[in-house]
Amino acid sequence: MKIAVSIVILGLSLALPAFGPPAALTALWPALCALTLIILTKHAALGLAGGLAAGALLIHHGDPAGALRAVFADYVFPALDGSWHVGAIVFTLILGAFAGLLEKSGGFDTILTRLVAKAKDPRRRLLGGVYGIGLLCFFDGLANSVLTGRIARPLADRTGVSRERLAWVVDSTSSPVACVAFVSTWIATQLSLIRDGLKDAPFAVEPYSLFFQSIPANPYCVLTLILVPLAIFLNYQPRAMRRYLPQEPDEETGADGGETPPKRAIIPLVALVLGIFAAFPLLSDPIPDVLSVTGWQTAFGGDAGPYALVAGSLFGLAVAWAMYPKGRSVPASAAAYHGATNLLPALIILVLAWSLGNVFTDLGAGKELAKLLSEGFRLEWLPLAVFAAGALMSFATGSSWGTMGLLMPLALPATLAASAGMPPGEIMALMPAVIGAVFGGAVLGDHCSPFSDTTIVSAIASGCAPTAHVHSQLPFAGLAAGFAAISYSLMAGGLAAVLATLFAAVGMCVVVKVLASRSNQ
Repeated sequence: MKIAVSIVILGLSLALPAFGPPAALTALWPALCALTLIILTKHAALGLAGGLAAGALLIHHGDPAGALRAVFADYVFPALDGSWHVGAIVFTLILGAFAGLLEKSGGFDTILTRLVAKAKDPRRRLLGGVYGIGLLCFFDGLANSVLTGRIARPLADRTGVSRERLAWVVDSTSSPVACVAFVSTWIATQLSLIRDGLKDAPFAVEPYSLFFQSIPANPYCVLTLILVPLAIFLNYQPRAMRRYLPQEPDEETGADGGETPPKRAIIPLVALVLGIFAAFPLLSDPIPDVLSVTGWQTAFGGDAGPYALVAGSLFGLAVAWAMYPKGRSVPASAAAYHGATNLLPALIILVLAWSLGNVFTDLGAGKELAKLLSEGFRLEWLPLAVFAAGALMSFATGSSWGTMGLLMPLALPATLAASAGMPPGEIMALMPAVIGAVFGGAVLGDHCSPFSDTTIVSAIASGCAPTAHVHSQLPFAGLAAGFAAISYSLMAGGLAAVLATLFAAVGMCVVVKVLASRSNQ
């Protein structure tokens, strides 16, 4: 099936130039091919590769040999060049190894067990602890889901928490916190996509600065991280969640090498964050004044980003390796290797996304998309449109990374084209909202999709069926998405992103309070 669909897509790409299609169809054809393949095959890498091949065939007017050479010479190999792209790949592998060490060390297991012991309300304490550990595991969404789901499942059964409710806390914490964390396996990808999408911008592009500005303009992730502890504290469970009951606890299993002190998990995390923070000014040229706010702004806005991420993560990895407890059934080398290799599929998606972005540039896809958007949307409503498009794409594809890799190279150039003629300051003010909309939409669709990798992993790690997890999580995702849309509407009305998201958060809290009081009667 996958091969047949791919052959049909490539065949249409070969024949399309002969029909003299409209410029918009030609420019957006690789994106349509990629999206179609991802939906049909449920494989982001295959879909992006298909879009890349389709674009090369269009550019070379149906010449297969020329297109094949162009795929590597003009798109893939150039995508592997430059400090940001190389740094993103190395940093992601190092942080994967770091996540593997922390997962196998057992420190988080000890923290959660101690939190639940002797608690007056063990259910609330357990779910709150899972949420807290999820925040601590900000460095990777998938590893976060696996780790918290596995260690909390037996405790959930013993305390009377349904596995579906556990899966909701696990899933609704892991991806949102990884998406907004400035140190994660996502950040290198996010920064590189921002940088590449704005390479033709009429202003100096500072990826980290734009990322930080996009966090309040990413209301879905922010609101979801507020909704989880709020619903736990108020014991809010919509009908879709209440229908699932706790399971009988499994038999106790012996500890792997005894109880691990929590410091073996906490100290490496602190070392990782401090290492990256310290590396930014130390690897800047020249070294800025670290005793001033301006100095730190210069460090984060300069070209030290890829070097600082790699150097800081290496320091964190070294500390995690040194703190790894002896006597574990999985040695440190195997844990690190397993964690790093788990991210190889994600890196393939990343390289293909970079390559496809080069194709979009050659075809002028951003300008054509801007023309289409300008006919249906006013510029200030563009972030809401991008958020909705990202949610639909992520839901259909089941891949937040694939959605970011496909949508960001389209949305940012389209925004630049649509805002041509505006002062650079006004364009810069719009960009964080578009960037946040891409990230938020990708995570929203990922939460609602029954074939998303994090959805499936969260369900399996928590011990429930993926379909039950999706069904019970949808009301929460829908609630956060609705208020995220309100936030973008307020932004379109001229309100600052921070205030718009704050007002949406207050409104959501009021609604959850009312709903919780009704459901608990």
